Amino acid sequence: MPATDRTPGSVTVVGAGLAGLRTVERLRERGFTGGIELFGGEEHPPYDRPPLSKQVLRGEADEVWLRPADGYPALRAGLRLGLPVLGLDADRRLIRTGEGTHPYEALVIATGAEPRRIPGLGGRVLRTLDDARSLRAELRPGAVLGIVGAGLIGCEVAAGARALGVEVHLVDAAPGPLARVVGERVGGLLADLHRGHGVELHMGTTAIRTAAGLSLSDGTGLAVDTVLEAVGSVPATGWLRGGGLDLGDGVRCDAAGRALSATGGIAAGVYAVGDVACWDGVRHEHWTSAGEQADRVAAAILGQEPPPAGPPFWWSDQYDLKLQGLGTLGPDLHLVAWGPKAKTIALYARDGRLTGAVGFSAPAAVVRLRADVAGGRPIGDVLERFTR
Repeated sequence: MPATDRTPGSVTVVGAGLAGLRTVERLRERGFTGGIELFGGEEHPPYDRPPLSKQVLRGEADEVWLRPADGYPALRAGLRLGLPVLGLDADRRLIRTGEGTHPYEALVIATGAEPRRIPGLGGRVLRTLDDARSLRAELRPGAVLGIVGAGLIGCEVAAGARALGVEVHLVDAAPGPLARVVGERVGGLLADLHRGHGVELHMGTTAIRTAAGLSLSDGTGLAVDTVLEAVGSVPATGWLRGGGLDLGDGVRCDAAGRALSATGGIAAGVYAVGDVACWDGVRHEHWTSAGEQADRVAAAILGQEPPPAGPPFWWSDQYDLKLQGLGTLGPDLHLVAWGPKAKTIALYARDGRLTGAVGFSAPAAVVRLRADVAGGRPIGDVLERFTR
């Protein structure tokens, strides 16, 4: 395929996670025959992150590669693993590594996110495969784990640690687990779930580190063996500072994933996907979004029609619960029962129209709501269908 203004002769992808690898795969699937280089800061080949806080932590899996080793030759891509990219010069179309500068024709930024840290807490974090392996070694039966942050990672680690016989204290300033995402009422259902499995919840409080463990703002002292900081993440844009891009909550992009310049307009030949990317003012840190964005950017690079974007979707495994979230969640919600087992579905609506849903072990019901969420169906129509 000859290089044109819309079709470069080569593509450089920085970030060897899900979004970066999927970009390479989608480029090849869409017919791109030019050169591709994939840079990754870790020595590991691309791996799947969701199992880190689940199967890897519980010792049920260790190899979570996104593609088998013998599957890479078909991609005809140069893998530059263990080589962090340190800087960008968007004007000159150069990236910089410890080996020097590298020119690019088209650049896809896929460096993901990094854990948000609590000043002075000094706990462990869980983001990489090495993080998961290191934390797993601490989770011995009878050990005491303090988790600061009751979001998805904190809740999943709490569930996994309890399965290993670890005493768990879950601390968060919010009124309930995942309350910032799903609201206080649904967070209350998750609180009941964790209490039922022996997790000690300390909601509405903050923590500081002491010699003995943790001291909470409500006066409680916790003697813990290990502290995990699980208070979210921030986009990994440090290497991009001064590089000529518009950085805010990630790399700011238009609705097609084209990066915006710090001086206004589009940064020529630069795209961003995955957790590091802020598309049209929104940053989605979801597994499915990373894959969808990779395909849309591959289409944009090749001048092809991008596939339609679906509503955001995420899932979480906690004990025997399969929690699934779809669309935009918010404070206005209805709780309804689904099916003969009365599985709970939380429906979220604004201005009388469905914006999102959370399902408690009700995957079929959540899938059926996808078109309703995408189309903003009137909430009354959805509720009528649920209560027939």
